[in-house]
Amino acid sequence: MMKRKIAGILLIVLSLGTLGFWELWGRENMTYDRVLVLKESLPKNTLVTEDMFREKKIEKAGDGVILSSQRDELKGLETSQYVPAGTELYREYFQESIFAVGEEEGKYILSVPPQWLKAFPQTLRRGDRAFFYCAGEPVTDAIVAYVRDGTNQEVYYGDDERLISSSSVSLIEVVVDREQASLLGKLAEKGNKFVLLYY
Repeated sequence: MMKRKIAGILLIVLSLGTLGFWELWGRENMTYDRVLVLKESLPKNTLVTEDMFREKKIEKAGDGVILSSQRDELKGLETSQYVPAGTELYREYFQESIFAVGEEEGKYILSVPPQWLKAFPQTLRRGDRAFFYCAGEPVTDAIVAYVRDGTNQEVYYGDDERLISSSSVSLIEVVVDREQASLLGKLAEKGNKFVLLYY
């Protein structure tokens, strides 16, 4: 009789121990999906790096959610929209970098000298597509890589409408290929000045 009581008590303790183990460690570590989230919110056109991500465990990842094991797929990509911190990530939140430069891409950064410019919007910012006009005619367009002030600091905007900026724009750098750089250089050598527009 005593042996049955001991066996019963042991079964209860074992059951409670197993249940506690499952609830405290097992369920989360054995059945939850490990997904990637951002540590901090990122604006559009931000190149993502390994240290921007953290792992989050969720009960069931939805279709298209990027799992922790798929981290390498995001290397070299940038955000295609504003992405808030802590939310599950989807592939459509990212795109190939529009700022990629180098021999392989055939793209380079061109610093547009102030003397080349007749007019440009003070609300221009990184990631905009700038259109170069010369004598009223479109010449070419390029992605704006950097917009700096007189102290060579990046100009930032405190709101989406670009009503509040950190400073005035003094220097504009764009991503161009060799043909675009040559074309702009030749026109500038002839004394032409450009009007920059964006939309």
